Amino acid sequence: MVAILVALTFILAVTIDALIRRRQKAKAVVAVTAKPMPSFPLGYFLTPGHVWLNLRPSGKLFMGVDELIQRTLGKVSQIRLRKEGETIQTGEVLAVLSQGDRDIRLLSPVDGTIEKTNVTLEKSLHQSLERPYESGWFYLIRPSNLSESLKNFIISDKAKAWWSQELKRLRDFFQSRIPQEALAGSTLLDGGPPLDEIAQHLDNKAFEEFETLFLHAASVKDGTVE
Repeated sequence: MVAILVALTFILAVTIDALIRRRQKAKAVVAVTAKPMPSFPLGYFLTPGHVWLNLRPSGKLFMGVDELIQRTLGKVSQIRLRKEGETIQTGEVLAVLSQGDRDIRLLSPVDGTIEKTNVTLEKSLHQSLERPYESGWFYLIRPSNLSESLKNFIISDKAKAWWSQELKRLRDFFQSRIPQEALAGSTLLDGGPPLDEIAQHLDNKAFEEFETLFLHAASVKDGTVE
């Protein structure tokens, strides 16, 4: 009987140890595969409406939506882009992202002519937007007055200050407009980056506020959105 009890105790101990190791391994995998905080590449310009710009030696601009907004929105079902050859003015609708019955309008930060449209976005939208600064570009634009447009672009140390402020603004915005139970367990409550796809928790009124406050901002002064 004693031998049996000893054997059962040993088996139980081995089983518990195996379960603990399995849980630790699972946590380690989660930590490794978790998405890092949204970021932006060096040498790129940011704009108040979260459209990024990459200035080419020719003076033309590649542009698209930045990672912060792309991850906040999450999966987009459709994108409507303007056609090559069209002219566009600052403040006009640059692109429309559809998410269910909601349309998200991105506004142009420049005046110019669209020389190339990334038509592959319509075919492989999700994969392209996962790499917003590479395959996720929307257009190649020839600006009408680059020197004037540069006044509203953000780069270098100013971009870092603005990015940090935007993370805080988004965190405060979501925490004040989404029920706390929907945010339970997220790093958002601990001051971390916004949750992926968190904008989907907004009601229609709050979603319109989000679009106005974060995608239709007019300018940035000393790192503050106006």
